[in-house]
Amino acid sequence: MTKVVLELSKDEYARIREHLVRSNPKSEEAGFCFVTQSAVDCFKFLEWRPVALDEFAYRSLYHIELTDACRAGVIKRAHDLKACLVEFHSHPLSDTAYFSGSDQSGFAEFVPHVWWRLKGKPYCAVVMGRSTFDSLAWLDRPTDPNGVLRLAVGEEILEPTGKTVMGAGDYVYRKV
Repeated sequence: MTKVVLELSKDEYARIREHLVRSNPKSEEAGFCFVTQSAVDCFKFLEWRPVALDEFAYRSLYHIELTDACRAGVIKRAHDLKACLVEFHSHPLSDTAYFSGSDQSGFAEFVPHVWWRLKGKPYCAVVMGRSTFDSLAWLDRPTDPNGVLRLAVGEEILEPTGKTVMGAGDYVYRKV
């Protein structure tokens, strides 16, 4: 797996974590970063867009679905910015983050659509638990990830758990 990095300021990272990881969670949360690809292995933060309450078609502690309007709006904003997308969502009850089978099913549908709409731009996804995160990156094809995303927060490099790729329980990344 190729390792790529998303550069974020400490304030940007704090804003993202504050939205996603809450002290008394009632459900998963989600948002998107719009980023530019400054090098083959480096993305730079442009803009953060948290998903609002009314943009969820379904929401619980264990699963979320976004409305079609939300997905279309996110893709349009990325297109307008000529940006790549980095999806963020939370698993608020998890200490060790990894993508669930449900997450992976969603990627099988959504990533090829985004890839087509954004003319082959890379797509990345990050899932945040209470104290860790995991990530996947679709760098040169939409059908299965071939990278992981590290987060450069100020001078510090944060590494994903790698549990999805290595296999956490039954959740080894697989094409669905």
